[in-house]
Amino acid sequence: MNWLKFKNHLDKYLPVYVILAMIAGFYVGTHTNLKPYHETLRTLNMLVVISMIYPMMINLRLGELKNSAKLGKQLAIALAMGLVISPLIMYGAIWLTGLFHPVNHMLALGLLLAVVVPCSSMSIAYTGFTKGNIELATIVVALSFTLAIVTVPAWLKIFASSYHIPISVWLLVKTIIIVVITPMILGVLTRAYLMGKLGPEGFLRIKPAFPAISLLGMYTIVFLIFMEKARLIAAKPEIVGIALIPLALYYIIALLFMTIVDRATGIPYKDHMGITFTSVGKNEGTAMAIALAAGTGLMAIAPAVTPIAQLPFLVGYVKIWKAIAGMWKCKLKDEEAVPEGA
Repeated sequence: MNWLKFKNHLDKYLPVYVILAMIAGFYVGTHTNLKPYHETLRTLNMLVVISMIYPMMINLRLGELKNSAKLGKQLAIALAMGLVISPLIMYGAIWLTGLFHPVNHMLALGLLLAVVVPCSSMSIAYTGFTKGNIELATIVVALSFTLAIVTVPAWLKIFASSYHIPISVWLLVKTIIIVVITPMILGVLTRAYLMGKLGPEGFLRIKPAFPAISLLGMYTIVFLIFMEKARLIAAKPEIVGIALIPLALYYIIALLFMTIVDRATGIPYKDHMGITFTSVGKNEGTAMAIALAAGTGLMAIAPAVTPIAQLPFLVGYVKIWKAIAGMWKCKLKDEEAVPEGA
């Protein structure tokens, strides 16, 4: 099988497959009783996320991971954006759309919760799709979830001082173990095995298969998310519509902000992609779990509909990565984005 051709096909028609996955998921979700399969779907979601991140981790080079740890400026920008600036942008978006009205205070709190929890589960995969620095993205995800043990309760205390919302530290720790550490260990072991068995040239021949598998995983998780949230979306379309306005504002402002800041501060293109997806994208699954654990169902609606805004904006950013690379005066070379003249 020509993995490179297959991977290029999946990448070329990425928006088409994402839209089809959203439509198919919504249709199945509104015509199927999923309640008996709640735990099964929960496990399946995690397995699909792992199957999407794991192939990317096969291309992880530990030497580069060590070098990325020395990128102090990149890490500082990513962590500041993901843990401090993102919640402030959402706060501003909510203020602009008037959601601080008492009738909508729980929905507003849910929107704030949706961006306080760091790092989309797919952020590393998005970074890989755009030829970004996967090693840097991995470190940012790990540090973000570690620091979130402190920052999430702190932000919720600031935003909802009158509410008593329990925060599960174990939930955050478990997420980073499942989403980052497990795929990384499996990926490093797989890479070592394949390099030993096939040699460098043989490994390069099958290398395009890994992003292709990740893309298939991404389409699957999109389908699953919209399937599981279909009845919620169908039952409360007005709440979904209200929540989507500040969410759309957040992603527009955050993506533009990161692009401008990274260009202005001289961050290389590959590092920019690693920073952007890990700081702008959010883990709505963890946010929903926190809201539901607190017994605030309405607050959980905002994280539940976050993928409706997050997926199109982040996938759209993935799709225009070549144009963004052009802003950094980059060109393609051996399937990498490298500076002109390199």
